[in-house]
Amino acid sequence: MNILVAGGAGYIGSHTCVVLLEAGYNVIVADNLCNSKAVVIDMINKITGKKLLFYNVDVTDESSVDSIFSKHRVDGVMHFAGLKSVGESVEKPLDYYCNNIIATLVLIKSCIKYKDSNFVFSSSATVYGDNDVPFKETMQLRPTSNPYGETKVMSEKILTDIAKVNSDFSVSLLRYFNPVGAHESGLIGEEQTEFQIISCRT
Repeated sequence: MNILVAGGAGYIGSHTCVVLLEAGYNVIVADNLCNSKAVVIDMINKITGKKLLFYNVDVTDESSVDSIFSKHRVDGVMHFAGLKSVGESVEKPLDYYCNNIIATLVLIKSCIKYKDSNFVFSSSATVYGDNDVPFKETMQLRPTSNPYGETKVMSEKILTDIAKVNSDFSVSLLRYFNPVGAHESGLIGEEQTEFQIISCRT
């Protein structure tokens, strides 16, 4: 099976690519490298001993995404692409709404056109708003506090609405908190420009 990983050179996307390759899937990455580096692709190949296909494209560009789907039979999409800074989203809301929503729409459009029925969306726990923790999937979503969170809510809504009228279109929504750490090889992981103190309860 061929899996298109949008944002596959990013932090979560790169680790996902490793797992997919090790599980025997063929991986196609589409990433414009705005939040990552091309060397990550080399590191993924080195870790797995396998080679993925890499397209340096912006998934908001409909023609570029369509070209990938036309060249390869895509059996599933995992969508990790998008601007990701909560603070920056408050300062530049238009950038976030344009980039994150359009990327989702473009990927969905190609999925419908080329009859790819499996779509995994990288959402966020921020969609739960000010609900009491621990969050439960059955909770009603509440307003988020920033444009980044709103783009996740909007993308989820778009995906669920599309799935309602396309019975073959399967959608999975991943809602998680901020991940931390690196691959055990040390070759891929979050790059930080300053130290962070992480408190763990035992």
